[in-house]
Amino acid sequence: MPEDLPVVGFLGVISVLLLVTAGLALTGATGVFGTGATEAPTESTSAEPTTPNGTATPETPTTDGPAFSLATRDVEECGMLCRNVTSTVTNEQSVTATNVTIQTRLYAGNDTDGDVRWRRTEQVGTLGPGETYVATRQVELSLDAALAIREADGWVTIRTTVESEENNVTVTDRQQVG
Repeated sequence: MPEDLPVVGFLGVISVLLLVTAGLALTGATGVFGTGATEAPTESTSAEPTTPNGTATPETPTTDGPAFSLATRDVEECGMLCRNVTSTVTNEQSVTATNVTIQTRLYAGNDTDGDVRWRRTEQVGTLGPGETYVATRQVELSLDAALAIREADGWVTIRTTVESEENNVTVTDRQQVG
């Protein structure tokens, strides 16, 4: 029993460190999920025009430009590791898009090489020419995901793919959230 004391002490120190780290992350003291996002350049697999914040900007449906435009409208805090994100997808085509699906994946860091830290797939259905779909998604991170973002200096990469029977558009956005 006395020979177990160093191991018990070591486990106690590790437990305290984990609790302190978790407490800092949950209270926002480390800036894991801050409110003032700093944006980095945005990549897109389509040839769509974008605003400085990376959102597509076509205003009228066309057949020459991107099939869909995406924009983030609002981000509201819903907890320490939770945000409600309202975004839009607009059918920029002059024809109806059928079987529309939106897939969003969030990665810690400046690339998509690591683990997906949050994901969501939505079945939208049909979007007429120029029609916009508005959705509010709750993004709630696990402690592990929040710590990975913290280790990446607060940078996240968000890859969103809008698929339909007619066309696909993928937009990759990088932001510093803490």
